[in-house]
Formats: sequence, structure tokens, C-alpha cells
Amino acid sequence: MAQWLSEACPLPDEQTARDHLLQEFPCLQRSDDVLENVMGVYTKVLQAERAAEEDRLDLVRTRLVGYFILYSPTPKALGAFADELRSIADGPELFNHACFQLGDEVLEQFVRPWRVRRCDQITRHVEGPGYPSVLVKTDVEEMLQEAPQDALYARLAALLRDCYRCQATGSVDFDTAAFTPGLRERVDARVDVTDVRHIIPDFDYDPSHWKDSPLRNEMQWKFWERFGHPELRAELSGRIHRLENVVTLRADICEMVDDLQLCLKPVQGIKGIFNIFVFGRNATRLKDLRGIPDQKMFYINSSVDIPKPELKYFRILATCCFIANLSGAMEYTDMSSRLVE
Repeated sequence: MAQWLSEACPLPDEQTARDHLLQEFPCLQRSDDVLENVMGVYTKVLQAERAAEEDRLDLVRTRLVGYFILYSPTPKALGAFADELRSIADGPELFNHACFQLGDEVLEQFVRPWRVRRCDQITRHVEGPGYPSVLVKTDVEEMLQEAPQDALYARLAALLRDCYRCQATGSVDFDTAAFTPGLRERVDARVDVTDVRHIIPDFDYDPSHWKDSPLRNEMQWKFWERFGHPELRAELSGRIHRLENVVTLRADICEMVDDLQLCLKPVQGIKGIFNIFVFGRNATRLKDLRGIPDQKMFYINSSVDIPKPELKYFRILATCCFIANLSGAMEYTDMSSRLVE
């Protein structure tokens, strides 16, 4: 797993936070009460941040909470998270302690499970000489029926839907170009190895042989049931390869996503357009070197009726990337601190 330092920073002041929330969630402009409730909680989190200045770990935990408020994936998640904080008994010491504990939960049940390589769960290479016929002759209806439980069918369907391209860079899939006569000459893009990547990781998959592994799926499903999205379990448990949860990306982009170094975030109010964020030191130079644009329109094959990636899943991924990097949780390498994988 790649190692780098994030550019951690203190939580923004109240006015900056308010402006950010209104930009992130335009619906709050129509609901003053909700906005004021969220800001009331955020003010207490700022006080907890000041109280934690002498303890680096509690400081990071507090910032995980504060940045989750600012970068919540949806209004439902924001409301549920703020309500939990509002339910804490009065008194700064009680609130601060509860805030530190909640930050640890965000870390253990959200950030850590995502920072594990997931690309290997979807098979890129098809064994044997049959790849061309599988790629070309597989029936779309068959792919859609099998994809939620079968990685190969998910890959084939996603490639077809995504026009055989990486959705972040536009690179054409190498296997497809190799087995499709004339394709390379017809497209104005580089050819690269791609993978089909889960947007939401497989919470039912635990790569560790240890029983006390932090990647225990039940607690992660319960985290999202608690914070606004109980439907995730029904949508994804046992159906992790569903087409709404996979996207074609170049292999090196997959690694950056798995390391929480890159995310694609849907642009508010503009269909099919995503902002691409890269985190860590020298992020701008890294984007230039790897040919990663600041914004990208997704390639979608309109000739086939294949489900598109779910925007909610991309927003949850973006939340994880932002809070992990801005809080400073990514800077820890000591396992005993419980702040990194």
C-alpha cells in the first residue's frame, strides 16, 4: 500500500463551514432549522477540537467528526450524523468524550475498511483462449442477470457500458483493443490495462485471517444503517458486483482510489460530470504526470440498456477520501494508534 502524508488542516471556522454546507447541500437554503441545528453541533465540534490540541489522536478523531459533517455524502447522512451528536447530554466534557468516541467509530467502520486494495476481487484476465468470443458474443441480458454475483460478467457488462474506457482518463482497455480488430485505429486515446473497480468495497469480504480484524462486515453495515443509508445492506450484501457499484478505471487509478488518494465526485446539478480530486503532497504534479483531468464526463454506451453507476456510491467514496486526508488520519503509521490500516 502506498505511503504518503496527507495535507491535514484544522476544521474551518463557522462562517466558512456554513458557506461550504450551503454549497454542498443547496437544499439547506430552504430549511433554516436544519442548517442551524447542524451549525449548532459543528460549533461544539470546534470546541472539542480546541480541547484536543494537546492530544494528537483525539485531535484527529475530532476532525474526522467535523469533516464528516462538512463532507457528508447526502442530506440524509448529514441529518442522521448531526442528530446523533445533538443527542449527547449537555456539558462540554461529555460532548468532547463522545465526539472522540464517534471519531474512532468513523475511523474503524468507515475509513479503515476502505483503505484496502479491492481491485483483485474482480478478475481482469479471462483464463484460456476464449476471451475474444466471451467479449464479443456474450448476450447483454445474460451479463445483466449474472453480474451482481459474478465478477467476470460484471467486468464484461461494465466495459460495454463504459465504452471500453477508463472513466477517469479515457484510456482504452488493453484486452479489448488487443482482441478487437481496428479499434486502436478508431480511437484517439492511449491503450492501458484497466480494472473494474467496486465503488463501495465488499464489506462481506475479510482478507485477514485474524478473528479480531477491523474489517468485520456487520459493524460496517450497521454504521450506515445508523447514519442515513440502511438500504446499502440490501443493495450490496451478496450483490457487490451489481452494475451500479462498478466502474472501469485504469489500473493505476484503481490503486489511487483504493489508497484513498483519488475520488470522483458528481458535480451538483450537472448530469454525467464528475470532479476528480487527488490528495496528498504534490497532488497537482501527480495529476499532470498521470494525465488525470480536473473534471470528466463519463463515457456511457447509449446503444445498450445497462445500469449506470450509482451517484450515491461515488459520494460516499468521496466522503471517505476527504475526511481521511483532511483530518490527518492518513498520516499515522503506528498500528497501536488505531488510526491507520
